[in-house]
Amino acid sequence: MKSNAIMNRFLIVFILVVNCNTFDTKDNQINGNVIRDELTTKAFESAFPEKPIQLVRPDVHHKRLVIVEENVKLLHRLVGPVATVAVVGKFHSGKSFLMNQLMGKSSGFGIGPDTRPKTMGIWMWGKPTQYTLDSGLKVWIIFLDTEGFAANNVSENYDAKIFAVSTLLSSHLLYNSVKIIDQSDIDYLE
Repeated sequence: MKSNAIMNRFLIVFILVVNCNTFDTKDNQINGNVIRDELTTKAFESAFPEKPIQLVRPDVHHKRLVIVEENVKLLHRLVGPVATVAVVGKFHSGKSFLMNQLMGKSSGFGIGPDTRPKTMGIWMWGKPTQYTLDSGLKVWIIFLDTEGFAANNVSENYDAKIFAVSTLLSSHLLYNSVKIIDQSDIDYLE
């Protein structure tokens, strides 16, 4: 049973990577020479933490989104194509759990045991995964977990911002639901 779950996880991630719209990270140029910030394995381990890091956070009133600059700067260290997989959906629908499963982690993104949402804003798993395609191309995969829609004391306008930013950041956007997606779910996304 467990091996089937692992195989399914790899199959899902493989399909996402092969079909993804990848983008290349920028190269720095001096006098026409490309200078890349290549990381050794040791430097990579210390540069990218093995934990979630917040990329976008809500302001104190939970009305606007604020970029967490120091965490976004980590992404500039990646060299080569990047595929971003983000998940959106209603609060407590299992988004964090789904991302943990896709990454093959029993614990990773926080999962809340009570009715209060655990994820605020948009979080990235700190250590990108590198995957080599059959063609030999190496692609970085970044996993994004998002704050759930329709939580208490959060406006639809705020939810729309989370959805818009997640859509813009991702190569693939997953909509997670605990049930069949119905017309009210689609209407809420519009």
